[in-house]
Amino acid sequence: MNSTKYWIALEQTHGIGPAHLIELHGILKERDLSLVDLCDLTAAEIRNELHLPDKIADAVSGVTQALPKIEDDYLKLLESGIGVVTFFSELYPPRLHETLGTGIPPILYVYGSTRLLREKGIAILGDKDVSERGEMISFEAARILARHRIVVVSGFARGADLIAHRSALANEGTTVAMVPYGIFHLTVPDLLSDVMDPGRIAVVSPFYPSREPNKYNAYIRNKFICAMSCAAFIVEAPSEGGIFEAAKSARNLNVPLFTTEYAEYPKNAGGNRKIMDELGGIPVMGKMDSGMLVPNMDRIVGTARF
Repeated sequence: MNSTKYWIALEQTHGIGPAHLIELHGILKERDLSLVDLCDLTAAEIRNELHLPDKIADAVSGVTQALPKIEDDYLKLLESGIGVVTFFSELYPPRLHETLGTGIPPILYVYGSTRLLREKGIAILGDKDVSERGEMISFEAARILARHRIVVVSGFARGADLIAHRSALANEGTTVAMVPYGIFHLTVPDLLSDVMDPGRIAVVSPFYPSREPNKYNAYIRNKFICAMSCAAFIVEAPSEGGIFEAAKSARNLNVPLFTTEYAEYPKNAGGNRKIMDELGGIPVMGKMDSGMLVPNMDRIVGTARF
């Protein structure tokens, strides 16, 4: 029996976090058991048989009662062709395990190509009110990554994010978009409507499918974007807010951090200098390519290649 919906129900149990799920999965794997095998047992039986902590045993014993709450949503996922990728799946991004350890999002909900989750990617992030110069940098940076067959990873917000996704798709590349809400709220932005190709994009949500968008989700989403990427390129960041916090996440996770160096900084790039001076961000300058000034992505590409 497919145990996916049981893991979804368990993940939604109050007080159960990624570390608990990882511990439980390890014990089940050692004993060649499925989560479904435990659902007819009492908490005491689970605790005595598997020597689990009380909190986990109690949660597992309540999974069957919790299933009706997620049953309709699970069927909707199946009907919509949304992939459900658990933390122990072969499709789960290895970079998330490597960088976050027990702080991973346990379940990813994916529209599009799940295979892209395991490929090497570079994050391109920037302010929603990116300057015209920043728009060009986002587009060209993504185009260069597409040329090198490196996955572009970003959010799904207007501005630098959507421009990067559009460039990747328009230039025959691939892209992963992580959203700050449940996958049931997904709509395709007009900017991408004519280039959308489910075989070359994965739209990913680390949140329960019905979860509403909010500012806190966006901060978490940006951290996960950095965690699953080989490097993070911050095109333009205000001196505070979500994009600057994403830069901090990259630094804290030891993800190579890059940002645009301007001769004169646009209004919404006030944080770029701070990223270099305070967070150790590596400056990205321009170079000529076929008679056009483009961001020098050589070092960024190298982080994915080597």
